[in-house]
Amino acid sequence: MTYLFLNKNHAKNETGMIKIYINDTSTEIKEDFNVMQVLEQVRLPIEGIAVAVNNAIVPRDQWDSTIFNSNDHVLIIQATQGG
Repeated sequence: MTYLFLNKNHAKNETGMIKIYINDTSTEIKEDFNVMQVLEQVRLPIEGIAVAVNNAIVPRDQWDSTIFNSNDHVLIIQATQGG
């Protein structure tokens, strides 16, 4: 597996924002964002990845309905081939 690292410059500082941690990187998102919207915001692929929030795997069919809370810890990993 490969950890995906994020560009810290994507976050905006506006009213209605919350801070979450994606792969140990502090990130600000809109307070009503779901998993899919965050993946789009940070420009990560949606194929071949797994997402966990606070150490709990979020099934892909729940990405549109899983909303973050302030200070959530999100782990995004990507499967890789090789040996």
